Amino acid sequence: MRPITRTVVKSIPAPVSDVFTLLTDPNRIPHWLPGCDGVQSEGPLQRGASLKVRFGLRVTTFEIVDFTASRTFGWVERGQRQGWKTVFQLEPVGAATAVTIRDVWTPPSFSAWLRGRFFEKRRVAHPLDEIVENLLRALFRDRPMF
Repeated sequence: MRPITRTVVKSIPAPVSDVFTLLTDPNRIPHWLPGCDGVQSEGPLQRGASLKVRFGLRVTTFEIVDFTASRTFGWVERGQRQGWKTVFQLEPVGAATAVTIRDVWTPPSFSAWLRGRFFEKRRVAHPLDEIVENLLRALFRDRPMF
């Protein structure tokens, strides 16, 4: 089945190291991942590691499939949303960071593909845009804005 992909590219006025640290700190993931209430990690994040992620009553597992320090961070979901992959790519642009977030869903059937492609829920803010807004808030929460 052909995957359905959504991509957002935004500039964040912070160094790559700050953005990567925020993305990969399990204690701070709930600050930027929409709907996330908590994250548990069994050890350091690296390719092959797993995270237990809570969204209200739903608990799922993210398997880290892409992890390159200060460059990429990505997971596949092993829970109810099987077939979903989310990848963050970071590029330095002067003192800022270009963040590319890509969601890829491989539907399990043709009818699921049709529903996902043509009958998706219409929302004012797409979850990937929400992630960017939440990253900005989390990065600048403790810094004075002058």
